[in-house]
Amino acid sequence: MAIKKWKEEKFCRSCGQFGLTSILDLGNQPPANAFLKKEELNRKESLFPLRVVVCSNCFLVQLQDTVDPEALFQRDYYYFTGASIPLVKHFEDFGKRISKELALSKKDLVVEMGSNDGVLLSAISPYARVLGVDPALNVGKEAKKRGIQTMQAFFGEKSANTILKKEGSARLILANNVFAHIADIHDVLKGISALLDSEGQFVAEMHWVGNLMGKGGFDQIYHEHIYYFSLHSLKYLIEEIHGLTLARVELIPIHGECLRIYVIKEKKVHSSVPNFLKKEKTLGLHKLKTYFTFGSGVNQTRNTLLKKITALRRAGKRIVGYGAPAKGNTLLNYFKIGPEILNYIIDTTEAKQGTYTPGSHIPVISPDMLKKERPDYILLLSWNYAEAILEKEKELRSQGVKFIIPVPNVRIV
Repeated sequence: MAIKKWKEEKFCRSCGQFGLTSILDLGNQPPANAFLKKEELNRKESLFPLRVVVCSNCFLVQLQDTVDPEALFQRDYYYFTGASIPLVKHFEDFGKRISKELALSKKDLVVEMGSNDGVLLSAISPYARVLGVDPALNVGKEAKKRGIQTMQAFFGEKSANTILKKEGSARLILANNVFAHIADIHDVLKGISALLDSEGQFVAEMHWVGNLMGKGGFDQIYHEHIYYFSLHSLKYLIEEIHGLTLARVELIPIHGECLRIYVIKEKKVHSSVPNFLKKEKTLGLHKLKTYFTFGSGVNQTRNTLLKKITALRRAGKRIVGYGAPAKGNTLLNYFKIGPEILNYIIDTTEAKQGTYTPGSHIPVISPDMLKKERPDYILLLSWNYAEAILEKEKELRSQGVKFIIPVPNVRIV
């Protein structure tokens, strides 16, 4: 008998409110990073519900269902920060900036949860002692090649206390695109409270639900992303429940738009926090109607895109995909786009090349293919880097190749 690897949540994971309001049901989908090898194509894939709900008390947007993290993170994990040039620059710039801002020295410990292949910690390592914490074995190996010591574990109270005993308290704890991945977020915050120095900072980046609602980037939704935070819901979680202080916030133009929050133990708040809370209120992030409107907009996008690409295929046009990010798999599976529509997807991540997308089974190959044969249209699955990609591929566009950008509104350029 197969063991069920997911469970439906009845209570808000943050405030404990019973009863969650449905926003969007994206159907049963495989884990977005579970790319397949050729010999795995005939095996039955694990599918889990992908349903989005909101708490009417603290307005935290979250998934209805929790998938066992071991089913998501402890096999080979195909997301590598180092494969994205814009992300590498983003984290290198931030690593240098925060190191200088905090005047870090070699006596200071910096810990990053979900440290992946160590790009950010590599930028900080000239200034301080660094330690990565990541459950995925293969990305940990890549980090160690960069000289970044990595603890193979999930970050929480237990692993934090292990680090505390061995390395001492941390001056800086980092979490980039991982804070929203962990179902038991209370365990994470207990770990932060235990490990963080009295004058230290916890700095995290995560998708902002305001961008999700406003720009319709629904493909940011997949099983790994359990939470879609507003600053309001973060403040409730961090201050009301865990007694820490959400001291500062920045809106970062990466992955659409992300929040970067600064959390401390002192009671000291920068003006950016109340100002941003006012902004969220004007956007209606405290009203259920805003979330219902988002859900209906996703279905409209699906209908528009499918109508366009179906007409192009019937006209004999050749369409391929550009970029194989995890979020692209949400779009492909919900829209039911497979190899009969996209001949292949090109991606610069070598670990993904030669694999097939989960669920849709579209081959992922090297970008070199675009030099050998020219498609008529390219579906830009990495739409969040549209500006940089369109500039990079201006020669291809000058040859008549058109790019289809699916989000936030379907357009052809």
